[in-house]
Amino acid sequence: MATAESERVRTGVRGLDTILSGGIPRGNVILLEGAIGTGKTTLGTEFVYRGATEFGEPGVIVVFEVSPDKLTRDAAGLGWDLRALEERQLLRIIYTTRDVFRQELQQADSLLLDEANKIGARRIFIDGAAGLLQLGAGQNPRETFHILVQGLQRENLTAILALEAIALSNGEFSSLHEESIADTVIRLRLEDLQRAAVHSIEIVKSRGHDGAA
Repeated sequence: MATAESERVRTGVRGLDTILSGGIPRGNVILLEGAIGTGKTTLGTEFVYRGATEFGEPGVIVVFEVSPDKLTRDAAGLGWDLRALEERQLLRIIYTTRDVFRQELQQADSLLLDEANKIGARRIFIDGAAGLLQLGAGQNPRETFHILVQGLQRENLTAILALEAIALSNGEFSSLHEESIADTVIRLRLEDLQRAAVHSIEIVKSRGHDGAA
C-alpha cells in the first residue's frame, strides 16, 4: 500500500516542498496566482524541469504568448537546458492557442495529450491560463475551468496553472472563483521593502495536507 509520502509530488523548488510538508498530493491541480513579474513562469518551468531531471517524471509546458525559443533562452539563463530534455524525450513544449488547447482537453483522443502520453508525462505547466476561461460565448467561466480540471485529472497529471491575479488597492488579491475548484492555491507577491524587492509565497489552501498550510 502506498504511503502518504510516496503519494506526494516533490516540486524541487527550493523551500517550497518544506512549506508543503514534503510536496503536493499527486494529481492535484494547482493554481499559481500572482501579478506580472512575481515569477509565475519561472516557478512553473522549474516544477517541470526538476521533475524531469531529479525525480524521473517527464513533463509538458504549454505556452500561448511566450514562444518556445524565448522560454528556452530564459531557462538557459537559469542553468536549465530545456532543449536537452526535449531531445531525451523528457519534455514537450507545446505552443498553441487557448481555443485549441481548451478544445483538446475535452476530447478523449486529444492530439496534445497524446504527445504527453508518448513521453509518459506526469507533470504539466500551463502558462497564461487565465485566458482559457474567457473563451466560448455564453459559457460560464467556472464551468469552463471545471472542464479543464477534469481533462487534466483524467490524464493523471499533476498540473500547475499560472493565472495573473489582480491586486486590489489594499495589496490583497481579489478572490477567484477558480480557487474553489482547484486542489492547491499558491499565491506569489512582489513587495517593496526598504528600497528592495522582496518575493513572498503563500499557500492559500492545499487539499490532501493535514491542517492549514
